[in-house]
Amino acid sequence: MAKQTKAHRAAADATFKKDQRLNIRISSRDLKNLQARALEEGVPYQNFAASVLHKFVSGRLVDPR
Repeated sequence: MAKQTKAHRAAADATFKKDQRLNIRISSRDLKNLQARALEEGVPYQNFAASVLHKFVSGRLVDPR
């Protein structure tokens, strides 16, 4: 069991390793909205933005409407 847990942990670490930087310019309105949504989720807005991008590119972003 410990061996399996260790393997899962290694896979998760490799999946979520942040080894690249992305700089983008967005409108101040979009940034304020992003920060507000991140605050609702209780996470820093940079982490929230990275999570949204990850979900989008992996096909797991769900439109609630």
